[in-house]
Amino acid sequence: MEATSPTASNLSVSVACLNCRDKHLKCDGNMGGCSRCKALNLFCHFVPSRRGRRVRPGPYPTPMADYSPQLGNPFNSQPGETLRSDSSKIVHQVNGDYLLQESGQIDGHLVTLYYLHFHQAHPFLAPQENFMQSSPPAYLMELVQFISLHYLPTDYIPDQTSHLRAALQDADLTLEKVQAFLLLSLILHARTQPQEAKSCLAQAISCSLELGLQCREYSAAIEEQDAIRAESARRTWWEIFIVDTLLAAVQVHGSLQLMIDPPDVPLPCEMDEYQDGLLGSVTSSICEMDRQTYFHRDGDFSSLAYRAQAACILRKCLLAGQSHFSQDTVDALDATISAWFHRLPKRKRTILYSHGDMDKMIFQASMIVHCASLYLHFPKSYLLAFLPVSSQVFCARFPSLVSVSENPHVHTAKVASAAVHLSKLASLSTSILDHSPFYVCTLVLSSIIQLAMLSVDPDEASRTGRQYLSLNLGVLRSMGDIWPIAAISVARIQEVAVELETALAAQRSQLSQVPLSEPGLIDFPELDLSIV
Repeated sequence: MEATSPTASNLSVSVACLNCRDKHLKCDGNMGGCSRCKALNLFCHFVPSRRGRRVRPGPYPTPMADYSPQLGNPFNSQPGETLRSDSSKIVHQVNGDYLLQESGQIDGHLVTLYYLHFHQAHPFLAPQENFMQSSPPAYLMELVQFISLHYLPTDYIPDQTSHLRAALQDADLTLEKVQAFLLLSLILHARTQPQEAKSCLAQAISCSLELGLQCREYSAAIEEQDAIRAESARRTWWEIFIVDTLLAAVQVHGSLQLMIDPPDVPLPCEMDEYQDGLLGSVTSSICEMDRQTYFHRDGDFSSLAYRAQAACILRKCLLAGQSHFSQDTVDALDATISAWFHRLPKRKRTILYSHGDMDKMIFQASMIVHCASLYLHFPKSYLLAFLPVSSQVFCARFPSLVSVSENPHVHTAKVASAAVHLSKLASLSTSILDHSPFYVCTLVLSSIIQLAMLSVDPDEASRTGRQYLSLNLGVLRSMGDIWPIAAISVARIQEVAVELETALAAQRSQLSQVPLSEPGLIDFPELDLSIV
């Protein structure tokens, strides 16, 4: 009997789509959308069955080594894998059957998945309908679909980033090329490839400056012809600014790459206005926003504008930490941080609304400002005595400089408060699908601080600290199903927690007699936080 190659039209599928599987109904296996889903106008997608032989998860890349699997014959792969063959085709393997999809062919389901989740955390591409109508370049479409694969319940996603980076290098200089480099930077960070992430961000910055995205005139020139594209350009520039700040804050040996003053580019509009295409007049710049909010004047600023303002505050704290800053500088920045929360309009202070929806941009903005407080006060706190200066404990970089304070108790309390507030953000919703990968890093930051507080004063910190630490680990574990950076982080934090509990149990009587005002008297030679 002559063998035939499976195609999208004649592939025999032994699994049901997710909707039919949930309802325990028979599915016709049409990979383009089963008849039941089409009749009910449902999102139809197929994933490998988890019954029988399971896929052995591939090793996650670590920050110390790149992961670039050598893909030979795609038909030697494990069931459930999605591979790229030498003939530039996407290979889907489902229970021993294969579906070859030509490179560049659009999987609308994956694009929808991207907009349902990743776009909610980093909303700078054009809205989905406009994006699809604009005929985006193949490299950007492939990148969007690759990101979406992380949200499917698969056990292993091979690294396609090298192929995607190569496709970008020779592409013409356009807004889409900048956006693709920015997306690559985000996904590489989430896949624990920090140096590659930093490199792609540098290319995004270089291309954006060459295009002139940092100038108000760039978006103004295309505003009348295509208002959505103009808004996407503004959002792209601000996303570069924010991602540059966050990578500098959380990466080991992180540093700011975009060394310019806050740009004059208008701030982004609200999410629903962008989605619906109901764009009004061009909004204010960040400098105008600062002037209006300085005296708490009412202003109609979007949630994304407050997110950009939060990044500016974190940026100032990072720059201050690069030198021996004075107490006056700390006080001024601390006042700025506190004022930011008070300046939020009443309608923006409730991150979680009564109907269950969350303002994801205010969520991120609050996350960023709490991180700013933590980075500002940590160098002047007691906690330096309980964390080895050489340890890479922040998923993340350790403050490069320490500074003596006359009142370290206050700074320690501020650090502890910021760590708890980062945990409290996690308690707002049990859903983690729409969180940015950067939230993983902030939870690692919060967890390490809370572990340090336990070593400082175990009796006091254990009253609430263990509950928040448990919450952090639970969220990280859930996010680990999507992002490798979370899966690696939760395992390492658990190792540190076990070592700390062992040390505390062995020296319980000694710890109970040492007050907070005498740091450094307790030595934990067996406790090594450098593994995080």
